[in-house]
Amino acid sequence: MTNPIITLDHVAFDYGRKPVLRDVDLTVQPGEIIGLVGPNGAGKTTLLNLIQGILPDAAGITIFGGQPGNPTAKAATGSMLQGNLKLPRVRVSELISLIGAQYPHALPTNEVLTLTNLTAQANQSINTLSGGQLRRVTFACAIVHQPQLLFLDEPTVGMDAQARQEFWALIERMRTRHVTVIITSHYLEEIQHVADRIAILTQGRFAYLGSWDELQDAHNGGQISFTAPLAPTAFAHLPGVSAVTATTDHITLTSTDTDLTVQSLVPFFSDLHHFTVTRQSLETIYLDLLKEDDQNEEISQPAKV
Repeated sequence: MTNPIITLDHVAFDYGRKPVLRDVDLTVQPGEIIGLVGPNGAGKTTLLNLIQGILPDAAGITIFGGQPGNPTAKAATGSMLQGNLKLPRVRVSELISLIGAQYPHALPTNEVLTLTNLTAQANQSINTLSGGQLRRVTFACAIVHQPQLLFLDEPTVGMDAQARQEFWALIERMRTRHVTVIITSHYLEEIQHVADRIAILTQGRFAYLGSWDELQDAHNGGQISFTAPLAPTAFAHLPGVSAVTATTDHITLTSTDTDLTVQSLVPFFSDLHHFTVTRQSLETIYLDLLKEDDQNEEISQPAKV
C-alpha cells in the first residue's frame, strides 16, 4: 500500500484568541483530487498554508512523510495561490523560465506556454495581462517543475467560461499523470465534476468529507418534471412530494426523496411524457449543510446570563 501524500491528525489553529481550525482530520492518497469548499472565513486558505509550511505551528500535519516545509515537500509541491504576480517590465516567458531554472527537472518554457494556452502572451509584460491571463501565468509557474502535489486556491477566478473549461481539462490530464491536487473554489459545479472527494469546511471543521455520489445519495431531494393529461393535484400526496407546480406544458414535483417519488409514479407512467429527474446540485446541498451547521453551532453555545 502506498503512503499518503498528506495526513492531518486532529489539526487545530488559532489566530490569537480567534479559533480558525479545530480537530481537522484528512488523509490524501497519491493521485487524489480533493475539492476543499466552505464559506469565506472558514479556514480554507489557513489550512492550505499550514500544510505547505507557510504558517508555523503545524502540529498533526505530515506531508511527504515529514513536517510541512521539509525539503522533499518543497521540491515536489506547486502552489497557485489567490494573489497574482504583477511584475512590471517582466515578460511572461521570462518569469516562467526564471522559476523553472530553480528546479532540475523543469519543463521547457515553450511547453508550459502551450499547456497553459499562453503562447500568444509569451512576450507580453505581466502587468499588461487580463485577470484571467494572470491566473494562467500563476498556474504555469506552479506546474513548470512538474510537481507531484499541486495546491490550487481559487484557480479560475477572472477566467471566462471557455478558459475555465480548458483549465479543468488540463487538471484531468494531470489526473492521468497521478498528480495529487487540492483545490479550493467558489465554482461548486466545477468542484463537483472534477474532485474525487469533497471536503466541506465550516465552523473550523469538516461538515462533510467524501465523494460527490455519496453526498448526493445522502441528500436525495430534487425535482421531477413531465407532461401528463392529469390534474396536478393527482400527484400532491405522493410519497416525498413537498410541492407541485404546473404550467400549461409541464408539471413539476419537488421531492425530498426523488427515488421514492419516482417509484410511486410507476402506475402513472403510461400517461407521463418528457419525463426528467433533476437531483440536488452541490451548491444546494452545500448551502443546506452550512445552514444546518450554523443551527447546531447556535444550539451548542452556552446561554448568556
